[in-house]
Amino acid sequence: MTIEDILQQAIQHNATDVHFCPSNLGYKVLIRIAGKLQPLTLEQDSYSLINRLKILADLDLSETRRNQEGQLQLKLNSSLYFIRVSIINTNKGEKVALRLLEQKNILPLHKLGLPTALQQCLEQTMTQQHGLILVCGATGAGKTTTLYACLEALNNGEKAIFTIEDPIEYEVDNFFQCQPAPAIGLTTIQLLKAFLRQDPDIILIGELRDAQTAQLAVNAALTGHMVFATLHSNSALSAIHRLQAWDVDFLALRSALCLILHQVMAFQEQTAKPKFQAIVPSWSEDQPPLSYQQVLDKKSMWHYFPEPKQPDTTNGNMTLPCDPINTTNTRQ
Repeated sequence: MTIEDILQQAIQHNATDVHFCPSNLGYKVLIRIAGKLQPLTLEQDSYSLINRLKILADLDLSETRRNQEGQLQLKLNSSLYFIRVSIINTNKGEKVALRLLEQKNILPLHKLGLPTALQQCLEQTMTQQHGLILVCGATGAGKTTTLYACLEALNNGEKAIFTIEDPIEYEVDNFFQCQPAPAIGLTTIQLLKAFLRQDPDIILIGELRDAQTAQLAVNAALTGHMVFATLHSNSALSAIHRLQAWDVDFLALRSALCLILHQVMAFQEQTAKPKFQAIVPSWSEDQPPLSYQQVLDKKSMWHYFPEPKQPDTTNGNMTLPCDPINTTNTRQ
């Protein structure tokens, strides 16, 4: 089978990822369907298969020891697909993972599946002049889809919208989209600093990966910009734990933070459906929290979406939306 044949079969099965796994018999090809890996085929001619992928993704054919990352676009079944490529070297050979992203139109907010109260809160929050909105979850949870829906809702031609993405998954005419290029020393931090000199209204940071980027995002939100960013965490409140671990200045964060949205991708009969939770600061300027510990310990510091469940009288437990969502058959 060719790469194109394998990808076409993966798409027909509604797969989100394709794995090429080296073994003594050749390359085992696995596809992820409804959050679970399933075998597709076993390919004997592994050398030409991996080289073909490298050519399509504009990667170094001669390099087999270092990790490589790239991307490519293919038209399959009359649809255009953006495919992320990751290659690592293992003791059995090069292992390849592909993420399949169909280039669909950006979804409007009302089609994301947000609960009504949360959608109204998000729409009101993101139209503020400045602040920080975090969208949390793991890879494959749909964070990028949510963020683009937010930006598209704000894309009225009256605002300068800048994005930092690695890679750029959707190209939008009215956005100024940039991708970090570490090979030439162009980092997320350098791009973010440059954005602040470009008179932006809205800034999207594809992912907060380190303390310096997180602090810059908070500072940007304090200086008259609306900042959207993603963060990998298991719950909305866990995002605060990560910011605390990075030692992000708390006084700046409490003034900048507007909303933390957490989502997971659940699968029902192989149909993906996102589930959302969110927390919104409820403190006032007159009585703000004084420390990370205070906002982590006091439930009254937050408004919750959905509302907290009433205590279970049988065991005294109560589940709050800031706790991790039940992840049975889900990808966080």
